[in-house]
Amino acid sequence: MAPLVERSKKKATHSYHRCFPCSMIATSLLLFLFATTLSFPKTGAFVTPLHSSSKTQQFVLQAHSEKEWDLNVAIVGAGPSGLLLAHKLLQSNIPVANIDVFESRADPRDLQKQQGSRAYALGLGIRGRSAIRTVDEELWEAVKNRGFECERFRLHFSQKINVKLRDREEGVEPSVLIYQTDLCSGLLDELETRSSDSSQCTVKVHYETFIKQVDLSNAIMEANEQKKGPYDLIVGCDGANSIVRGALDKYSPPNTFQFTQRRLLPGCFKVARCEKMPPLLDQNSVALVLPESKALGVTAFVEPTVNGGCCILFAGKLSDASKSEAEEGQTGVNFNTLLFPDPNLSDGDIRRRGLTKEMIFEQFPLLEGTPGMDDAVHQLLNQRTSVADSVKCNIYSGPSTITPTAICGDAAHATGGVSGQGCNSALIDAAVLVDCLNENYHPTKNDDNVAATKKAMLHQSLQSYSNKQVPQGLALYDLSFGNDGKTLPIFRNIKAMLSNVFDTIFGGRWFGIGKKPLQTLLASSLDSFTYIRRDRQKYYVEEFPSDEEFVKQLESVYDV
Repeated sequence: MAPLVERSKKKATHSYHRCFPCSMIATSLLLFLFATTLSFPKTGAFVTPLHSSSKTQQFVLQAHSEKEWDLNVAIVGAGPSGLLLAHKLLQSNIPVANIDVFESRADPRDLQKQQGSRAYALGLGIRGRSAIRTVDEELWEAVKNRGFECERFRLHFSQKINVKLRDREEGVEPSVLIYQTDLCSGLLDELETRSSDSSQCTVKVHYETFIKQVDLSNAIMEANEQKKGPYDLIVGCDGANSIVRGALDKYSPPNTFQFTQRRLLPGCFKVARCEKMPPLLDQNSVALVLPESKALGVTAFVEPTVNGGCCILFAGKLSDASKSEAEEGQTGVNFNTLLFPDPNLSDGDIRRRGLTKEMIFEQFPLLEGTPGMDDAVHQLLNQRTSVADSVKCNIYSGPSTITPTAICGDAAHATGGVSGQGCNSALIDAAVLVDCLNENYHPTKNDDNVAATKKAMLHQSLQSYSNKQVPQGLALYDLSFGNDGKTLPIFRNIKAMLSNVFDTIFGGRWFGIGKKPLQTLLASSLDSFTYIRRDRQKYYVEEFPSDEEFVKQLESVYDV
């Protein structure tokens, strides 16, 4: 047996953005990039529960007649993209015999086990809605009903000075703010309520199940000390610290699969849920609130959520990475250090709720009077400081010599929340992957070597998926990080800065001045990331490859 890939012990992080003092406003603005509407006809059988436990949910799908061609599929990660991928496979005409979905976390519907986890709210915009609607409109409605529709966004410089950056547009479907637990719960509940008469094809969602090893030579995985498989297809939807990506890296020939991963230091964040919105803020608008002391380097990002509640994300810098002095107030305690201790250090004496609450109100007076703030402070002080990762891969699938394997979402292209399109782009990946399987996986009746043909068609499907999504992922990376440390010539830089100012203020709404800001394009249009990146070439040092250049680059990798 070939050597197995050991799972990294580093936890995957869920994030919004990095925050540096010099670009605090700009990076924070990118947080609010909500991202509907390629509606496909509803097809496929509905599913019904056969068996359920606290850790495994099982459903059935209509059986297919040609058993040799039926697929045994493993999905690692039961987040939004992994669950949508299961929905898409069940809905498709692809012959699927079994789907195993593995998730290390608890069932999102288990409220007791979800305390403190998946606390942030996602923005589902036009791209995410479009992906979900490729299953059917009912699935989208089930998800939407668990969130809060919102299109307004205000930037608060102080208690009295604020700017409306976005408002509701006539005829435009608003974005939906939804907690990840609620999004995943909605997708799971829909699987349970859809029924079928057949029990020959199943999908099992295994919660609290840790994938320790992945063997792409023998198509098996080790989950909770048990061997699982063999599988015809393995898909990693398991985040920035993906074990499936690690397996692709290990089992692919040299100079084929390549990726880079980095921590977005010193940026970090913490999130708290509150039972009600702050009374001093617009109850129906997202708000970016800047601190009274601008040198502090901490911002508060407030999102209204379902049932009148809100999510407050505090973004700042790790205390040991801070180079500038922040306001310490009369207590002599640095607020940034208090809120964002190094995650590798002991909590020490930071469990001082009264002091933390006092300093929050001192720096963010617009948060005063927020119901449930005592509990929010408790959440913050008992929450490990989160640091985001970025990931960039040259291909999203493996070579033909190993088990057909692909990666989606943050496993393939993580931007640490800087773009605000992480969940939306991951949902698109899942939809495109199944579209490619539909286009390329066509069983035949008379085939002397079904196993070889089956594997070849799966690899062709995954290569097609990679060819379509790699350019999009790289474009989104550029749109998130700009020139990533490189500098434009001075005059081009000044021109680009002025263009950004005009776009932000006017956005093409008045007298034809400016264009739609980047965040608006990402959140409210279906223009591809590659189109947006090429259209904004004036902001970049390097030219973005053409479609033809991408084809050549990817073909050269797969030909190795």
